[in-house]
Amino acid sequence: MMEKLQNDYENTVERLCRIPGFTRKHSVEETRALLHFMGDPEKTMKIVHVAGTNGKGSVCAYLAGILTGAGYRVGLFTSPHLVDIRERFQIDGEPISKETFLEAVEYVESMVTECGADYPTFFEMMFFIGMHVFSNAQVDILILETGMGGRLDATNAVSRKDLTLITKIGLDHTRYLGNTLEEIAGEKAGIILSGVPVIVEAGNDPVADVFLRKAAQNGSPCRILSGKDYGEILIHKNFIDFSFYSQYYGTVRPRLSTTALYQVDNTALVLAAVENLVERKVIDPERVTGQVLLDGLYQTRWAGRMEEAAPGFFVDGAHNVDGIQAFISSVAADQCVGRRSLIFSASADKDYPQMLKLLSDSGLFSRIILTPMHTNRGAGSTFLMEAAGHCKDAASENAVSEDGVFMEAEGGLPEVLERTVKKIPEGDRVYLAGSLYLVGEAKEYLSKRGDHDSI
Repeated sequence: MMEKLQNDYENTVERLCRIPGFTRKHSVEETRALLHFMGDPEKTMKIVHVAGTNGKGSVCAYLAGILTGAGYRVGLFTSPHLVDIRERFQIDGEPISKETFLEAVEYVESMVTECGADYPTFFEMMFFIGMHVFSNAQVDILILETGMGGRLDATNAVSRKDLTLITKIGLDHTRYLGNTLEEIAGEKAGIILSGVPVIVEAGNDPVADVFLRKAAQNGSPCRILSGKDYGEILIHKNFIDFSFYSQYYGTVRPRLSTTALYQVDNTALVLAAVENLVERKVIDPERVTGQVLLDGLYQTRWAGRMEEAAPGFFVDGAHNVDGIQAFISSVAADQCVGRRSLIFSASADKDYPQMLKLLSDSGLFSRIILTPMHTNRGAGSTFLMEAAGHCKDAASENAVSEDGVFMEAEGGLPEVLERTVKKIPEGDRVYLAGSLYLVGEAKEYLSKRGDHDSI
C-alpha cells in the first residue's frame, strides 16, 4: 500500500512538472472563473496576500508562525519548494500529506474537465490545489504568497482579502515585470484590493509613491514601513535581536533564531501586519499577546535562508542582485573567525555576472566555487567562468578575485559538497548561494546522506 502511494505520488509530481511544455498562462479572469466553479474556496477563510521581490516567503513563514502559536489554524502557500513539492502547502507548520496532495490534484483536474477550461500552468495548478486543500481543511487564515508578479498573478484571482503586504522591490524578472523599480512596483501594486489595507516595506524609495497612488485610487489605507520604525539591531553568534515600536504592543524586542540580517526587515513588516490585524480585530487581541508574538518569531525557522544545513555550512536562497547584496551584509556581520568559502550557481536568466562581481568585490571569500545546477534552467559552467573572468579583469583593489578566488568545480554539486563540506576546519565557514534551486539540490543531497547535521 505504501509502495503504491509513493509510486502514485512520484508519477503525479513528475507529470505536473512537465506542464509548462503543453499549456499557456491564463488571465486572472480565467483563473477567477475556475475558482468560482470550485465553489469560491477563498470565501471560507481570512486571507493575507503577500507580494514583493525578496523576502515574501520569509514574511509568510513568520506571520504563519505567530498566528499558529496563537491557536489559529493557518494555511501557508509559498513557492518554490526546495526538495518536496508539498512544502508549498503547509497547515500549522506542516506540509500536507501525500494522500491529501493526490486527492487535490484529482479534484482540480476533474474541475478543469467539467468546466471545459484549458489545463492550468504549473503555478496555476499549485494555486488551485492549495485553495482546495486549505478550504477543505477549514483553515482560519491563509497566508498567500504571489508567484512572480502581482497584477497578473494567479493568486490575484481571489475575490477577497483581509490585508495586503508588499516586501522590498528590486530588479528581478525584468523581462516580464518591467525594467525600472517603478514599473515593477506597479505590477506588484496590482494586488491592492479596493478598501483592503496595505503595508509596504519601501522606506524612502521612489517606489513608495507608486504604492501610495495605487492605494489612494482603491481607497485602501496604506502604511509605508521604513528603517525608522525599528533599530538597535544586535547580531549574536546564533541569533539577532532588534527593537520595534508598535502603537498597539509598545516597544518590543524580538529575537530571531537566524544570522540573516535581512530578516529584520521582513519581521518588521510582519510585526506591522499583526498590529494591523489586531487593531481591526481580524484576529483576536486576547489570543495574540505580546509574548505569543515574540515566541512565534523566535520559533520560526525558514529553510534556505542563511540556514545552517550542516555544521559550519550555511545555505541561502539569494538569487538576484538585491538578494546577493543582502546575503553579503549578513555574511559580513556573522562573526566568522576563520576563512570563508562560497559555492555559487545561478539560473541562466539572472544577472549572475553582477552577482559574481558583488561577491568578488566584497572581499569576504577566500574562494568561490562555481558549479552548474542539475536543472536545465541553470547557467552552464562556461558562462559562469566567463562571468568570473570579467570580474577578475575588472577587480577593484579590494577584491580577492585577483588572487584566484574563482574555481571551476570538478564534477557536480555532490562532489563539491563532499570535498568542501565534509570536513570544515574549526572556525571556517562554507556558504552556498545564488539560487533556491541550488539550495534545494544541496538539501536533497544532505537528506539522502541520512542526516542534515553532517555529510
